[in-house]
Amino acid sequence: MSGANEPKPPAADPEALAKALEMELMLKRASWQKTRAQRGTWRALSFLFLLLVVLGALLAYFYFAAEVSHRGPESPRAEAADSSR
Repeated sequence: MSGANEPKPPAADPEALAKALEMELMLKRASWQKTRAQRGTWRALSFLFLLLVVLGALLAYFYFAAEVSHRGPESPRAEAADSSR
């Protein structure tokens, strides 16, 4: 009636139980620290990406603002040529 798949009764020795719980807690702490380190890496990469996007937008704005300001005087000349026809 007793199968091999039955769980063993917990150890009666309190020191063995304390050591087992301490070992389990150490493993969980290691897992938590690894997760925290990965989260920190992703956070840093996210901020770096946002910084690059903002810098790219600023560079594009200044580039196109300079292009528009240089093309400004040319557009009235084209209208004057069209009106002389």
